Amino acid sequence: MKRLTVILFALLCSTFAKSQDFEVSPLKFYFNAEPGESQTKFLSIKNHAGKSETFILNISDYVIDNKGQGKYEEAGSMKNSIADWISIAPSFFELAPQEEKQIAITIQQPADEYSSKWGVIFARTAQEQTAFTADKNVSAGMAISSRIAIMVYQTPGSNKNYKATISNMSEITAKDDTIRTFSAIVNNMSDVITDCTVAMIATDINNGEEYEFPKMAFTMYPKNSRKVEMTLPNGKLPKGTYSLAAILDYGSKTNLEGTQIIITVE
Repeated sequence: MKRLTVILFALLCSTFAKSQDFEVSPLKFYFNAEPGESQTKFLSIKNHAGKSETFILNISDYVIDNKGQGKYEEAGSMKNSIADWISIAPSFFELAPQEEKQIAITIQQPADEYSSKWGVIFARTAQEQTAFTADKNVSAGMAISSRIAIMVYQTPGSNKNYKATISNMSEITAKDDTIRTFSAIVNNMSDVITDCTVAMIATDINNGEEYEFPKMAFTMYPKNSRKVEMTLPNGKLPKGTYSLAAILDYGSKTNLEGTQIIITVE
């Protein structure tokens, strides 16, 4: 793998991420501190470079649009930013070759505050440069190189008010497409960060035979809506008339939600 000189976006479904220079673990933190309580978890960073490296950890806000596309914003700029609730110790340090360090990530949930907050910790290496080439956004003489993103979520453990819905299923296949595409709208109506799974199931209305297709998993943020798209490749269903349902599972202790339409496979 070539040395990374641009942003390294870690796969958020993994438990750790590794560049040529360093690795971090885990890639997701789920805090459940109660109002007035602090909670600490630990981030592991290991230097795989053949020389000592300086590391910088900082916070960014993270927002998702209704198509599930995420982007980073300045820390503290969003309503549900975790920036004012989180501390990182240390956030600037040096590691020798093959050295590993545990970083304390602490959440302090304010008293009488039951809402969810979230954000991203960026773990980055820094390389020495002259004052003439240094990045103006960091300390003089330092330039940011590769970075790995670590998601941080905080929801009080006592907040069990999960509520999500799925509705408005429709076909959005273009006229010349060989793959049929369907969409639905998922709404997280609660103040809780919710992990969701949507499954698409086709049921033959003549004989009751069911066909289930690969599930899609994603995270829904409080009071957020998202349009999900599901595909049905041609040839996967025998000819017939089907009830096509999108089933939403948003927690083992909650009811399933669903929406459906009738389709014909010719």
